[in-house]
Amino acid sequence: MNATVQPTKPSRERKPKTELDSRTFKDGAIYLFRRADYKKPTWFCRVRVPNGKGYVQASTKTTDEHQAFAFANDLFNKTLVRVAGGQEINAKKAQAAIYEYVTSLEPMKDEKLSVALRIHFLKRSAPFFKNKRLAEINTAVLSDFIVWLGTNATKGKLSPNTIKRNFTDLKQFFGWCVERGYIQQSPKFPRLKGDGNRRPHFDYKDWRKLARHLREFIKVKDPNVFRDRTMLVNYVLILASTGIRVGEARTLKWRDIREIAPPAGTEQQPDVALFVNGKTGPREVVSKSGDVKIYFKRILDLRMNEMGSRPSGDDYVFANADGTPIGSFKKSFASLLKSAKVEKDSHGNRRTIYSLRHTYATFRLQEGVHQYILAQNMGTSTAMLEKHYGHTSNVVNAAELTKRTGGSKTRKIGAVDWLME
Repeated sequence: MNATVQPTKPSRERKPKTELDSRTFKDGAIYLFRRADYKKPTWFCRVRVPNGKGYVQASTKTTDEHQAFAFANDLFNKTLVRVAGGQEINAKKAQAAIYEYVTSLEPMKDEKLSVALRIHFLKRSAPFFKNKRLAEINTAVLSDFIVWLGTNATKGKLSPNTIKRNFTDLKQFFGWCVERGYIQQSPKFPRLKGDGNRRPHFDYKDWRKLARHLREFIKVKDPNVFRDRTMLVNYVLILASTGIRVGEARTLKWRDIREIAPPAGTEQQPDVALFVNGKTGPREVVSKSGDVKIYFKRILDLRMNEMGSRPSGDDYVFANADGTPIGSFKKSFASLLKSAKVEKDSHGNRRTIYSLRHTYATFRLQEGVHQYILAQNMGTSTAMLEKHYGHTSNVVNAAELTKRTGGSKTRKIGAVDWLME
């Protein structure tokens, strides 16, 4: 009986373990290594420095050993400098921190337009900070960032105000980094060109000119244009009467408006207070007079006509026909100023919506309101008022500055034509 011979399975030979090709330099302070079985092996490096905690590891991005050593040696010297400056050698990378911060903001982007814009700006800026660590960012780096922003602008040249808004977003990011312990303090930001202390506002002459223009501006027959202009005109009057910020106005709801009862026994009309939640936190803002109720009533009548009912307390004041908040009045406000011929102040500075807030502050100071009380109402500091509105102090103190010694006589002079409208 012939035995059937079963074929044996060929045994699998074990491949040798991956071997490392490595080099050490400076008594082990620089360690170069690569995978020996790679078709195109790239050198990596690991660097240790005296007094440094841990090590820094990076790809040299080259297969040439001499170039790899040059890269590693340069990294070694840079790490020495960081340690000598008291920095951690493995400090958080800026780009990674930006994406982590953006992730924390994502849930709020649909509620606040300012947050959505901040996310967009930081994502667009992240490539500039790709190879930088948070601890390395200083005034010089931020100055380079300004240049980079201008070079990579999608539309024309960036204005100082745009860069300033971008810097505000960056400052909030660095403040978050401090809270997380990624850095000890925020870097000092460079001073921007054109970042003067004075802010464009309306003087009394131009404000009266604009106010008269508003009465004619709203007289249109087209219902859509009438709606837009009604919102814009009363938006302008409310912001100039309260000094609230653009973002605070955007989220203002009907329940945020209340009357303040006048002192007992007086015939004074009730004042109006607005509850707002801005960048300095929640506060109540008292309008300069009860007349602001007229402006709110015009908007209320408009909304009741198009809704067929009274808006609820949770409805936005400055709203589109569908109830969503109006994102921006920027373009329509610019058109309004152009048609009223009050686009620029007496110094040639172009006015913006924020000029309404600056006008409120200037007029209130000129009318003798105490700086501390005004700062509380505006959600700012007395230092900021002094910095940006210090030029009003001479007008406030006109009576003191025009005192004369006894016996001197003042000639009566008629009106100077070129000072009048």
